[in-house]
Amino acid sequence: MTRAFGYAPLLANAQVRRLLIASMIARLPSAMLPLAVLLLVVESGGSIAAAGLCSGAYGIGRAALSPFVGALVDRMGQARVLISGAVAQAAALVALIAVANLHASLLAVGAVAFIGGATSPPVQACLRALWPLVAGESERDTAYSFDATTQELIWIAGPLLVAAILGVGSAALAVAAAAALACAGIGLFVTTPVSRQARGVQSARWFTLRALHAAPLRALVGTSVLTGFAWGAMTFGLSALAVLSGSPRSSGVLVAALSVGSIVGGLLFGARRWSAGATRRFRVLLAANAVVSAPLLLVRTVLAATPLAVVAGLTLAPIYATSYVLTGRFAPAGATTEAFTWTSSAFALGVALGTSAAGVSTQSTAPWSAFALACAAPLAASALTFLLVDGPLTGNDGQGDATGHRRLRASAPAAPAGIPPGSGGPDR
Repeated sequence: MTRAFGYAPLLANAQVRRLLIASMIARLPSAMLPLAVLLLVVESGGSIAAAGLCSGAYGIGRAALSPFVGALVDRMGQARVLISGAVAQAAALVALIAVANLHASLLAVGAVAFIGGATSPPVQACLRALWPLVAGESERDTAYSFDATTQELIWIAGPLLVAAILGVGSAALAVAAAAALACAGIGLFVTTPVSRQARGVQSARWFTLRALHAAPLRALVGTSVLTGFAWGAMTFGLSALAVLSGSPRSSGVLVAALSVGSIVGGLLFGARRWSAGATRRFRVLLAANAVVSAPLLLVRTVLAATPLAVVAGLTLAPIYATSYVLTGRFAPAGATTEAFTWTSSAFALGVALGTSAAGVSTQSTAPWSAFALACAAPLAASALTFLLVDGPLTGNDGQGDATGHRRLRASAPAAPAGIPPGSGGPDR
């Protein structure tokens, strides 16, 4: 059944609005820093290859250590970890500006960039852990869809903000601005009542791979790798098409068109109530993604590819939103945030693998092979969903995972009884 003004009930909640605004500010640096770090190294006299390595080191640090940071959140609570992370990352980014401008060795600059990524506060995972606690059960899918849609907006706005800062300043200023935005956003986020009440769950050991103890979650991590692979292959294929067509500047237009499609699809998806279970929806959406991406195999020009990129993006935000629902469902009790960071890291790994595979294949067969990979990966992910079933399979069934989460739910009257203590999924 279609819901009239599907987002109105969700956005009428003042706590939801505050969480969204705070998280968007705090997440914006994640879209700024890959480009800002690259430009900082170039600005300080480094080669484009060195700049790429340093930007990659930032991304690797963020992806590699995020499950450990997520486990810390589950143990210590959101506020302590997020504030510590924001301060540590700000210090690392200031140090990065210093070592870059002092013309330190590539190893030193790369190491500091890695630390800057490793100390990134996991605000995305924390936000998705809170959705079931501030949104009613009937609004949960809408919340996840809106979350996925705002993430697309962030990835569009981040590079644009870097470009705007470069117009009046330098890449170093862009890096510093990212650090300031992260601190401001985290400060606003952790002062919300629902985040402040997330005190964590004490256990004997702070990191034991608890999230991966659940077999369905391991399968979901596999689908995250494959969906990330599809994204990496698709964006590389679009960029390669633009370059080989003699219009490299159009690569940004094509990738933006993909994001526009995702935003439209996410808004439409979240404005409906779905009778099918989340696992079935996930399976169908992944298969549909392969179908809507297939026409790109036939294009030879940027002009033809642009509307098809919009169509190819229509299923992306719905896929991410449904993955968030399933991650929360399959996360073991007491390991909710860690589960989010595993799927997020898996997606990042998939993007790297997809980009690399597309680059190798495009060397001999042009962009069409990249699009073929982008179609094959979601089909494989759809097949993998047969290892999942609808319905709660773990202790994360709404009873709370320990006193920390029980207090959190009790302190959030907007969440009706029966809502699990967290949900989330891959973060782009």
